[in-house]
Formats: sequence, C-alpha cells, structure tokens
Amino acid sequence: MTTSLRSDPATSEMPSSVPSSVTGPMVDRVARSAHHAVDRVADTASGAVERVRDGLSTASSTMSEKMQSLSNTRTQWVDSCRESVREHPLAAVGIGLAAGWLFARLLSSSSEH
Repeated sequence: MTTSLRSDPATSEMPSSVPSSVTGPMVDRVARSAHHAVDRVADTASGAVERVRDGLSTASSTMSEKMQSLSNTRTQWVDSCRESVREHPLAAVGIGLAAGWLFARLLSSSSEH
C-alpha cells in the first residue's frame, strides 16, 4: 500500500494514513518538547562556555603576572651581577677565564670519546 504525502506544511507532510486530527496536536507537542530540549541544551552550553571563558581569563591574568615577576627577577639579577663586576673587576675577569678554561676542557674531553 502506497501512501501519499500531504503538502500541508502544518502537518509537516505526514503520510495521509495519519488522521489530521492527531497530527496537529501531536506535532505541536513534539515541537514544544524539542524547543524545550534545545533551550535546556543551549542554557547548559552557554554556562559551560562562560566557565571556560572565565577560566581562560584567570589563567591569562596569572600568566601575565608570572611573566612580569620573572622579568623583574631577571632584571634584579642582571643589575646585581653588573654591580658585583664593577666592585670587583679583577675577580670577574678571573672567574670568566676559569669558566672558559673549564668549558673548553669539558668540550675537548667529550670530543675525544
């Protein structure tokens, strides 16, 4: 048995074997249920998106603060080293020569193996 499709958009083209008295209310109930389900999913998703956005914003702020702190620490160390070299220039040259000699020894011994 073949069923013809109705062209009435209100019945969402239900087969002609389904009475029109059932399709109207049934379609309305299904549509309302679908709308409520979509609204619940959208509310849940928007809440999750908001929580992720807040988390990323907090992480970004924390990273920015840490980067600033590290930059300040580096600046303090460089300034401290410069001050030490100015106060003890001969010791700085001696330490530089000793470090260079040690580094050269390490490189030459590793190339022999």
